[in-house]
Amino acid sequence: MPDPVIAADRDARRARLVLGGELDMNARFQAEQALDRLLASPVEQLVVDLGEVTFVDSTGMGLLLEVHDRARSEGFRLRLLPGPDEVHRVFELAGVADVLPFAER
Repeated sequence: MPDPVIAADRDARRARLVLGGELDMNARFQAEQALDRLLASPVEQLVVDLGEVTFVDSTGMGLLLEVHDRARSEGFRLRLLPGPDEVHRVFELAGVADVLPFAER
């Protein structure tokens, strides 16, 4: 199974995670580990880029909702860069596209 984490980097103020492939139950553990490493010390902003994601299920959405909750509790700004239209449509159908902080499409 391919690693869903394409890139992960950070500096003192900002962290960035680029995900790709299928963001599902099989990918959750690797994505969660990458997020934990990026957020091991405080940041002002976390950008999660979903541009290379080809599929998302409820597990992947759940992970992003958890990161959203974590951002509010830990005080960093979360910004999600939307994936392709067919992937973003899943967020819309689930009713979470307006809840999660997606950048303008």
